[in-house]
Amino acid sequence: MNWLERKILGFFVKTKGVFSAPLFAGNGLIFMLHRVLPEHERSVFSLNKGLAITPEKLEEFILLFKNKGYQFISMDDIVTCIENGSKLPNKFICFTLDDGYRDNLVHGLPIFKKYQVPFTLYITNCFPNGTAILWWYLFENHAKSFNELIISSSLGQKEFSWVNEAEAFNQFTHVSEAIKSIPATELRSALSNSFGLPESEFEKHCKSVALSWGEIIQLSKEPLVTIGAHTMNHVSVKQQATNLVEEEIQASKLEIERYIGKEVCHFAYPFGGTFDVSLRDIEIAKSIGFKTATLNQPGNIFNSSKNNTLALFRMPLGNETSSERLGYYLNGIYHFSNNSFRKY
Repeated sequence: MNWLERKILGFFVKTKGVFSAPLFAGNGLIFMLHRVLPEHERSVFSLNKGLAITPEKLEEFILLFKNKGYQFISMDDIVTCIENGSKLPNKFICFTLDDGYRDNLVHGLPIFKKYQVPFTLYITNCFPNGTAILWWYLFENHAKSFNELIISSSLGQKEFSWVNEAEAFNQFTHVSEAIKSIPATELRSALSNSFGLPESEFEKHCKSVALSWGEIIQLSKEPLVTIGAHTMNHVSVKQQATNLVEEEIQASKLEIERYIGKEVCHFAYPFGGTFDVSLRDIEIAKSIGFKTATLNQPGNIFNSSKNNTLALFRMPLGNETSSERLGYYLNGIYHFSNNSFRKY
């Protein structure tokens, strides 16, 4: 951010969004969630606590948006507006949930059904296939019992050490980048060695939290639910070879379609940040035939977003989202702080 942008941002904050909203609130927001867990389950985690929202907090947000006059729409609704050349509805909210956790069905669906709120569930196929490596949870558990982690692959060796959990968690960004850079074909064996766990433990953990294909089929029959794709193995696509990225995305779409008997039109890039998604990956998603694809990069949605539907902004939402932060989401201050004048 240059000095002028900082001055403008300060003015927007000082005036409490009165001047930012007409310029940068856009039409609405797409929210990114992962898990829906009761507080006694969510509070077990430290590093990964923010991945889960409680049913009560989800309900609170829905009621807040409803009282503010927001319209709840699906990713399909966004596509319909774009294809018809009509404007997106003003003040809309679109909920999306990533990966395919069983708690989305058990704790999330009842809340969405209670208020008739549509949502999109992006499935990474290794979840229902029972082969996912939920290494973000493995790292949290590892940090509680050990004071170092050595990650070895064909790329070389990365060593991390810490004296306490807080210091370990402060290194998570660097640890995650080291793991996401490992070639996908080596990931299972590399992480098995790094965490000192047999690969069977990965599968056991996955099956304990992931939706089954039967449950995904059940969800796909719910009128409020749209099923999207999220790659076969939850890889950081930017860090992988082109042929593997094409296979990861295409195979994910085709397998889900085979199970649910419906076309899969929507995609979310795993992890979804600038480290994880490149222009190459956006072009691949487009060539495979997706109508939308979402990032993990904060920003609001504008009518001009129709020119960039394979790289749509999403805002994170959870129990830790303060009322001040939420206000910045809704009045466009947060969009401007992250994207300056960019509106797509």
